[in-house]
Amino acid sequence: MTVSAKPAKARILWLEALRIIAAFLVIVNHTNSDVFQASHPGELTWHLSILWYYVSKLAVPVYVMISGALMLSRQDSWKKILSRVLRVVVALLCASYVYFLYDAWVNWGLWPRAFRLDILLGQIVRMEITDGFWYLYFYLAILVTLPLWQWLHRRMTQQQRLMLIALSFAFGAVLPLIGHYVPRFSLLENPLLSYIPLGYLGLLFAGDQVLNHLSLRKHTGLLAAIGFGTALLAAWLLTWLEYGRVAPGEKYWFMDHRMIPALPVIVEAIAAMVLARCVGERSKAKNPENAPNDRPSFPAEVIAQLGGCAFGIYLAQDLLIAETEKRLFLPLCAQLPPMAAVLVWEMIVFGIALVAIWLIRRIPFIRRIL
Repeated sequence: MTVSAKPAKARILWLEALRIIAAFLVIVNHTNSDVFQASHPGELTWHLSILWYYVSKLAVPVYVMISGALMLSRQDSWKKILSRVLRVVVALLCASYVYFLYDAWVNWGLWPRAFRLDILLGQIVRMEITDGFWYLYFYLAILVTLPLWQWLHRRMTQQQRLMLIALSFAFGAVLPLIGHYVPRFSLLENPLLSYIPLGYLGLLFAGDQVLNHLSLRKHTGLLAAIGFGTALLAAWLLTWLEYGRVAPGEKYWFMDHRMIPALPVIVEAIAAMVLARCVGERSKAKNPENAPNDRPSFPAEVIAQLGGCAFGIYLAQDLLIAETEKRLFLPLCAQLPPMAAVLVWEMIVFGIALVAIWLIRRIPFIRRIL
């Protein structure tokens, strides 16, 4: 999840828009599953909730693709990379302490628990602060290994990069999906492939391809929209079929795996980024900047400001979800159908997080972290 400190005009606005959409989808991913788990395929709610759930699953792949688009083609110094790592580490420590205080307040009594830094550090090391923070550890791994990927990117031809993407998706997404139905083809028992997120490696390089090497043609946007819809329907259909394959009470949304993004989700993410670029390029063609020193337009400023809040929204959303579930979602369920209730809840959580982070970012020190 890369957040640039550049002025609005220096940013790629369609990437900023995609970043804020992904931040909202993180909230959806952490709230929507209760709806389909409380229903069944005999209800329309189940189908709508599953479709919405698999839309939300593209959030992390999109963030990885944005990172690849903005950073792979560079040759960053170690100072720059260490600066990025330090920023994420500081954000992790500060946000973790906020969650630690919240947990102490709810479950233990704030004092003297607030000063138990040994417990806090132990939870951080064990990744126990909050479920959603797993991505921070994963993103730190991307940053630490970034010199390797940048070095590899520089030394590969375009054809070799495309081959790397294809092989990453084949071993990281296609074979695991086949192995789910035909166990003898499964590679998930191989420790090497189980711990290397090949799908995300492919997405890292795919983001660079979409931004820097994809030639937009007349029907590119249409094809991307068709690809997105087809992948989403495939995820829904496979989950529906899985519901009838597993025993009652077992997990049937089998494509929900953090480190092995499912093939339909990968296709969704790539299609979404291509579609976003098509929309962004068309908008740019209709409203070109008149001169290099012109002030960015109001919509551009708004998009840049929203994109700058995405990282903070991600950090805050787990806490806001926990605090509003009983106070807001359950009362909404008493008044609205489940899907309508969860949509309203998600939008309110997103709105509160956006306003809070926008205000907090007015503080210079906090702005440097978020």
